Amino acid sequence: MKKFGLRKHQRVKREAEFKKIMRKGKSYADQYLVMYVLESTLEIDSATCIAKGVAPFGKSHPPRFGLSVDRRIGKAVIRNRIKRWIREVFRLHQSRLKESVEMILVARSSARGLVDYYEMEKRILNLWRRARIVRSILMGYRDAD
Repeated sequence: MKKFGLRKHQRVKREAEFKKIMRKGKSYADQYLVMYVLESTLEIDSATCIAKGVAPFGKSHPPRFGLSVDRRIGKAVIRNRIKRWIREVFRLHQSRLKESVEMILVARSSARGLVDYYEMEKRILNLWRRARIVRSILMGYRDAD
């Protein structure tokens, strides 16, 4: 089993889930990305929890992640590169995120101007800090601002 893999229950795939997170969650944006974050959803019924392999009703579950890259960004090669970069940032840094967080990252058309993975990583981590969904380094202490 992969240590930092992206499992099925960690993905946001359904249109209804996307709409719920975008409607009820908070948004954070920069020049290249828009992020919608919804923390601790308690609306999932027990059958859905069992099917997805997550803890029911109020118990924490691993962070869930969805992404959207529009055709306006460019041809398939560019869109797929941006999607790979975004997924890789989430895959490598998901252990730093708080539990029970659902997020969607939407790439803006200006994202085609990003030239490397490290710039994308820096921008996503900055959005996470602004949204306060990164765990504090010392357990039991709040993030200092």
